[in-house]
Amino acid sequence: MRNPFKCFRREQSGVASVEFALLSSVLLLILMGGFDLVYMVSAKRDADRASVLIARAMTSCSASSCVQDFIQSYLPREANALIRYPNASVDLYGIQYVGGQLKTCFGKDDSPLSDSAVIALAKTIMRDKDFGAAVTLTTTYTSILPKFLVGYISSAGASYSRYTVDVMRNNSGTTSGSTC
Repeated sequence: MRNPFKCFRREQSGVASVEFALLSSVLLLILMGGFDLVYMVSAKRDADRASVLIARAMTSCSASSCVQDFIQSYLPREANALIRYPNASVDLYGIQYVGGQLKTCFGKDDSPLSDSAVIALAKTIMRDKDFGAAVTLTTTYTSILPKFLVGYISSAGASYSRYTVDVMRNNSGTTSGSTC
């Protein structure tokens, strides 16, 4: 009995291996893209979660001096808190809303809060004489895809920035009108 597949293999003369090489490279690129897309979404979710947790930890105190102490104790431990993202940077601010203006009481590097999106969010959720915390977390990662594909998948490229504003207390009961 003759083997019908021998004739088929003889007629192809290497076409199957060329097709496999072409298809496997495309399939490998699709697999890498799926893996990288999952990692991008994970980095975004982790940045969201970390900024919320840090803001909640800052506002769990009862005094603004406690928030300032938290910022000072957090700075040396920042690398341990964000161990999955060694290139992440966190900006921490103690803020107060007084008379329609947002005042930066203290921050990570004693610079005023200047991010317009964070200021707009704080103004929408804070009442007069509220004290709170603002956290901005920016994380970057290295993609396994070529640069032009990363730009196509995510308009932000390989970087995510997330911010959270949390209100600690309202000082409307104070008669002195002092801030921070």
